[in-house]
This record gives sequence, structure tokens and C-alpha cells, in this order.
Amino acid sequence: MTAKLIQIGNSKGIRLPKTVIEKYKFTDELELVESEEGVLIKPVSKVRAGWDKQFKSAKGVDDDFSDFASITNEFDEKEWTW
Repeated sequence: MTAKLIQIGNSKGIRLPKTVIEKYKFTDELELVESEEGVLIKPVSKVRAGWDKQFKSAKGVDDDFSDFASITNEFDEKEWTW
């Protein structure tokens, strides 16, 4: 696949075909990785993407976090004020 540089104001850019945008799930922001061979265009990865799904699928995890109330430590008992 090839693309031509086009004038965009004082800069230049490329147009990506809709099929490429959809295939790689590109949004308004892209990550550019420079290397000796050229530039790699990647979708910006969202930090912690998919963590909700993984957390909910974990065994023994309660959504309301009530299990954590039974966990205490020395700081909780002596230092913390409610």
C-alpha cells in the first residue's frame, strides 16, 4: 500500500483509507514510533484498558469490596482516625 504526502497548512500529512482506520481502531490521536527503517503508526493504547473485565472475571472477587473490611493492619488499628 502506498500513500502520497499532501499539503496541510504549513505541514504535510497522509490520508489513511477508512479500511485501515477501522482495522487498527485508530482514533483522533495516533502514536508515531520512529526507527531506522521509517515511522510506525500505532493506535494510542489506553492505560488499564480491559482491567474492568479482567477484574470482574477473577475468581472470588466481590463487586462491593466487602471482603476488604475484614483486612486490617497495625496502622488501621492505631493510627487511622475515622
